[in-house]
Amino acid sequence: MKKLIVLVASLLFVLIIPNANATDVTPPTVPKNLHVYSASGSTYVEATAHDCSTQTYYLSPDHKSYNQIFAILLSAQMANKKVQIKFDKCVNGSNPQGNIVGVYLKG
Repeated sequence: MKKLIVLVASLLFVLIIPNANATDVTPPTVPKNLHVYSASGSTYVEATAHDCSTQTYYLSPDHKSYNQIFAILLSAQMANKKVQIKFDKCVNGSNPQGNIVGVYLKG
């Protein structure tokens, strides 16, 4: 299993920046509680609270790099490795969540 995680992480060791207007990056943290919440595919992950976001970050199922970002977050969570999440704004008004636009897998 560990070899599979390392293989997936190695294949996905990329910086995904589909939006150059991203406003902030979280400190390095191990992602927690990665989950798909609804039939629409809304995906959430917990990481260090930063800027406008609570500790919950949102990944849209419509993001063009959804599969790659999800794979990196899942691999990092399973391997207890740190990532930095790049987000461009906060969504969900009274409970602000950073809108994920990319992720760095820390070496």
